[in-house]
Amino acid sequence: MESTNSSLNDLHDIVLPDPVGLWPLGQGAYLLLIAVVITVGLLAYLYRERYRENQYRRVGLNFLGHAVSVYDVSVILKRVALAAYPREQVASLYGDQWVEFLKKTCPGCDIEELSSNPENEAGKVLIDATSFWIRNHKVNIQG
Repeated sequence: MESTNSSLNDLHDIVLPDPVGLWPLGQGAYLLLIAVVITVGLLAYLYRERYRENQYRRVGLNFLGHAVSVYDVSVILKRVALAAYPREQVASLYGDQWVEFLKKTCPGCDIEELSSNPENEAGKVLIDATSFWIRNHKVNIQG
């Protein structure tokens, strides 16, 4: 019995290891952090470029809010188109050719009222169609 008591007396308390700290980070954490920073930077750059590329659309929509006549709407559309397309392609267009160009560059846009008297008041339908064209026209179409 004495041998059992002596073996129990030789036991020591369990020693717990020190808690693992958060710093320094492991190699995987550094790689993940670098990947996140690069991804966020790239997304911010792409967002900024897209925002800058569409500035002419925002300006056109702002001007459209002040348009009164069909002529005003046509001038705004021409300015927006000149910002988006080559001058040689857009500047000489008027009348039916102008309306066809607008339809070709934005399928689904119906801007027939531009053919009417330029002194007429710009109605809600024309303003809405123009707003739709400014927001949705496709820039990469050649014609």
